[in-house]
Amino acid sequence: SSALGLQYLLDSYQCSREDDLLSYGETGTPVPPFGCAFSSAPNLEHVLAVANEEGFVRLYDTEAQTTNKLIFKEWQAHSNAVFDLAWVPGEHKIVTASGDQTAKVWDVRAGELLGICKGHQCSLKSVAFSRFEKDGFYRQVNQISGAHNVVDKHTPCKPKKKRQNLRGFAPLVDFQQSVTVVLLQDEHTLISAGAVDGVIKVWDLRKNYAAYRQDPVPCKSFCYPGTSTRKLGYSSLVLDSTSSNLFANCTDDSIYMFSMTSLKTAPVAVFSGHQNSTFYIKSSTSPDDQFLVSGSSDCNAYIWKVSEPSLPPRILHGHSQEVTSIAWCPSDFTKIATCSDDNTVRIWRLHRHPEEQKSTSNKIHLVGWVMQKEPEEQHGAG
Repeated sequence: SSALGLQYLLDSYQCSREDDLLSYGETGTPVPPFGCAFSSAPNLEHVLAVANEEGFVRLYDTEAQTTNKLIFKEWQAHSNAVFDLAWVPGEHKIVTASGDQTAKVWDVRAGELLGICKGHQCSLKSVAFSRFEKDGFYRQVNQISGAHNVVDKHTPCKPKKKRQNLRGFAPLVDFQQSVTVVLLQDEHTLISAGAVDGVIKVWDLRKNYAAYRQDPVPCKSFCYPGTSTRKLGYSSLVLDSTSSNLFANCTDDSIYMFSMTSLKTAPVAVFSGHQNSTFYIKSSTSPDDQFLVSGSSDCNAYIWKVSEPSLPPRILHGHSQEVTSIAWCPSDFTKIATCSDDNTVRIWRLHRHPEEQKSTSNKIHLVGWVMQKEPEEQHGAG
């Protein structure tokens, strides 16, 4: 079948030396990249935006014929870490979310700052757009205070490892009440997840949540479905192209798939085999919705077939530190971008003739390749 053909095609992903890109800070020292996203604007679909710990944003032309043309724009968007970024759907604009407690809107063609969004009292960890509406920045802001408050004030039993060599100036976030990730299903529906309450909440933005005296009540909740007893949160939320399935990276080393259209709140699938030890691990779906790719704390990225979650995942192997943000190019199945704490951004490409690559001369140019996960290695608290 064609699906089986696609599955075997995954073995042909490779990262060559020229697609192994160092993420630089202000003084030219390498720093971790935090967020990456492909554009959806006409004629810009091959452009990858990457933000890093020192606030720099770089635009990579992934179709450039020579390495010196790869970066075609770079600027320091914030004098602090940029934890996430998002393209305005279909436009030449980008939004950066920073540890300086602001988000900034940029015109990438003109290189101009269009606006600054202020009001948060902590680092901004996540930024998202509705695919169906472009003027989200000009509507009245609907603030949902206390969205993921936890009554129990005990600290988590297993503290998350502190980020090595963190040079950002952001204040330490109290993850107890922290909202770690947001996502828009449509112009009226916001999905959010917290760091320790283990609940994914769905909000109707037409409601005025400021009127609530106590903690606000979501219109739908997905409670933690796994077996772990420690406090858990979610590091990533991703919808498929139809917005009907939600993939949620949980810090119990599982990715839960929930149906947004069903009344049931139990997961319809669980993906495991990777490690999700921090809130920097993200995931992405392939353009045809058939595959799910995720970063991992064990220095790899993992690819699962969505319709067969129990199949061992393919492994993108080659990074030397935790793989964090990840993006499957929405317009090109043959391109995946990964960010890692090894201070690199990698572009993985599908090579149709892998047998040619097996020769020694070609292998020298490879820094990343696909491995098969052994079935018995798969785990997870699902």
